[in-house]
Amino acid sequence: MKRYKINILGRTCVIATDKEEAFMRKIENEINEKLQHLRLSMPHADYLDICIVCLFLLSEQIDGLQKQVEKVKASSLHAKKILHSIREEILRELTSSAAQDKL
Repeated sequence: MKRYKINILGRTCVIATDKEEAFMRKIENEINEKLQHLRLSMPHADYLDICIVCLFLLSEQIDGLQKQVEKVKASSLHAKKILHSIREEILRELTSSAAQDKL
């Protein structure tokens, strides 16, 4: 595991992860941009309030993404059922055609 020093809202934290440094820097920058945006929109909030709001916003995003994943899974399952049905129908047709050709 690699250890990275990241700076969020002026506070340095050490993160241990298997991710590459470029990925960690990208995440660090994205977090700081989001927090800076919230800070500008909530000038009287302290850093804890800003972090709490950010966590709620991220939770909303995660919930939305989970719902999208569930929809994709359901669509995939439906498509698999259709394909299975088509395959069975083709096999029935091939079997009946082969039986008719033998007569």
